[in-house]
Amino acid sequence: MAFWEGELKELGTIYNTFRVHLPDIVKELEQLIKTDDPNVVMLYSRRCLEVIVTDLCENELKRPRKTEPLKGIIDKLNAEEKVPPHIITSMLSLNSMANYGAHPKDFDPEQVKPVLNNLSIIIKWYLKYKDFKIVSNNGPEETTEQAFSSKPEPKPVEKQPAGKKNRFWPILRISLGILLLVYLAIAFGSRFLSNLNVPSYIPPEDEGETFTDIVNNEIYSVVKIGNQVWMGENLRSVKYNDGTPIPLVKKTEDWASLETPAYCWYDNNKSLYKPSPYGALYNWHAVNTGKLCPAGWHVPSAAEWDTLVWFVGDSIPADIGWLSPEKETAGIKLKEAGNDHWLFNDTIHSTDEFGFTALPGGNRNVYGPFLGIGDRGFWWTSSEEEYDPENDDAADREMFYDYNGVIALHQYRKFGMSVRCVKDKP
Repeated sequence: MAFWEGELKELGTIYNTFRVHLPDIVKELEQLIKTDDPNVVMLYSRRCLEVIVTDLCENELKRPRKTEPLKGIIDKLNAEEKVPPHIITSMLSLNSMANYGAHPKDFDPEQVKPVLNNLSIIIKWYLKYKDFKIVSNNGPEETTEQAFSSKPEPKPVEKQPAGKKNRFWPILRISLGILLLVYLAIAFGSRFLSNLNVPSYIPPEDEGETFTDIVNNEIYSVVKIGNQVWMGENLRSVKYNDGTPIPLVKKTEDWASLETPAYCWYDNNKSLYKPSPYGALYNWHAVNTGKLCPAGWHVPSAAEWDTLVWFVGDSIPADIGWLSPEKETAGIKLKEAGNDHWLFNDTIHSTDEFGFTALPGGNRNVYGPFLGIGDRGFWWTSSEEEYDPENDDAADREMFYDYNGVIALHQYRKFGMSVRCVKDKP
């Protein structure tokens, strides 16, 4: 089994939603999800990208692609602001790494996972870009919502023969109705109460509004959201909670080869980012020590992040939100308000109504370069990747400057990301 099996499964799930449409990309994606040959995966990942970029060239740049290199078109799409910056980043990354699939002597199979992750991000955005409208080969334009659903026709209800009434069924219906009401009251009671005129920012009584990490000599704001107590800032620790220094790794080649805990500052610029609210960037090996957050605190699991997202208003899983952006608001409510740190977006105006103040701290990718400051925030969870816990991924949560929700993804453990700490429960 290939160690990128999880990524192929995710692409297969996406493929199943539009396999009867978009024939050009379906043809390439079919070849990709059926193979475990890394060179074939790289080849068809790039061909999927070619289909998407060629379509964007014709529809956004208003000209045929002809023989123009992909990078040139991607650069023009970026210059004319036709595609969001985080998608441009994924396109450039995929295009750069996938080229090595044609040159096996220069090829490292570990490149497959980030290529597939980037392809998944691009395709999900592309479906959103297509505005859910697909032209069927068999008829006029129809919406994806219509095309993707295949609900069976309801069966006709058979009438009972006339005669003595059956008293059992009315009693059963009434009993089930009462049970349903009780369930709804329990399941949605807390959501209803949270929408009453109760302040969403409540400093925890035992902490006040700040917490002091005496080991690292850092002071953090603290917020209570639902039943959770969170730090209101990204972690800035340079020592574990037992006082042991966390290794600082600056060189690109050293970071790329790491299999042990490490941290860094964005762009290796401590003087600029140490005093800033962005915090430090940690690889997941540092998270996995269990000693990264101050005593009494811990790096939240994926489930704890999902509890936060649910409480602030999103009732659907974060990773489904790519196809339902209008149903998500958690990102808006958790991101810092204004544009002191986030890039400007004229349609999304964050409110930070819970005091969480999520910031776009960017990341350091597996090959060592830094990217994303200002337009994207990345936060590690303590959870191993959900598809295959034996592979080299861990779950993370991401927010974009131009997206409403909180995205559930998984990345290489070598990535450098921000960390938020949540308070241990008694």
